[in-house]
Amino acid sequence: MICPKCGFEQPDSPECMRCGIIVDRYKGPALGAAALRPPLTAPGSPPTPPTPAAAPPPFGDATMSVPPLPVAAMAGGAGTLYGDPVPVGAGGAVYGGPPPPPIPPTGSMAGVGRAPAFGVAHGDFGVGSVLGQTFSIYFANFLPFAVLAALALAPLYILEGYTSSLVAAQGKPSLTALSPVFLVLAVSVICRYFATAVITYGVFQQMRGAETSIGDCLSRGLSSLLPILGLAIVQGIAIWLGLIVCIIPGLILSLRWAVSIPAAVTERGGISDAMNRSAFLTDGFRGDIFSVLFVLGLLEIGIILLVNLVSLKNHSLHLILTDLSSMLVVGLSATAAAVMYYRLRDVKESIDVDQIAAVFA
Repeated sequence: MICPKCGFEQPDSPECMRCGIIVDRYKGPALGAAALRPPLTAPGSPPTPPTPAAAPPPFGDATMSVPPLPVAAMAGGAGTLYGDPVPVGAGGAVYGGPPPPPIPPTGSMAGVGRAPAFGVAHGDFGVGSVLGQTFSIYFANFLPFAVLAALALAPLYILEGYTSSLVAAQGKPSLTALSPVFLVLAVSVICRYFATAVITYGVFQQMRGAETSIGDCLSRGLSSLLPILGLAIVQGIAIWLGLIVCIIPGLILSLRWAVSIPAAVTERGGISDAMNRSAFLTDGFRGDIFSVLFVLGLLEIGIILLVNLVSLKNHSLHLILTDLSSMLVVGLSATAAAVMYYRLRDVKESIDVDQIAAVFA
């Protein structure tokens, strides 16, 4: 007899002496024609009569039943019906099909390709951290930033001095004396925008730990002079009209365009490009930006009240202190705009300061 499972040739026996299976009950894969050979018998002995097959049950017999599975099979052991190992090449499914795909980890999309998500927060844009970095950078570079702000505000200082002398010469307010006031307001907006432009480059260099000079900052700001002038005119008119009409629209526009100047200086775009870029970057963070600008506004109001209290009866001292305070406030606001621009790009685009400053190389 040849075992139909392991192929071991042995005397006739109800079970295999090597693997221990019961030959008549083995249902696994046969080894081929060798396993089907009739068992060898001694010469002269009568042939072994074939085992009669069980008669099939009559058609429609409801008493036909399936023999129960052995305990090893019910326990989930791998292999054939009687617990034998799965033959080589068999699949992992019950009927020999391919095994099911692995279940991905809970809460993930393992194995599914996805495009990188943009606009997802990676960094931090906290009000406290933005203000802390703003004050740290500004006071670490107080002298050069103050000089840059003074140079940017120089046309405003000259115009204010001329207006003050005109009012003092006439002795009382008149339409002729007050007409330059509107020009002073327009020039103040332009000068503030230009101060932000020239200080932006210095802020980025300070973040990188690189050295820069006042001349470099001025040249970077002057290279974007035309877009800065356009932004000052367009945004200034829109924000002032919004403030006059209902205040709220003006505040919304000022928050929407809070980082348009750093965007224009850094990304070298036009007026509409800078405005759209600022609108995109500030989207979702305008509440935090409002908090930053609110703190800076309170600081500016406090400085103005202090200047008025100190120089209450001295016009010349009042003018000097006003110019110094405006230089301080404008430099601090310009630093805050550059810091917010960097933080917003870090949060939304995972761009570090070296990549931002690389455009100036």
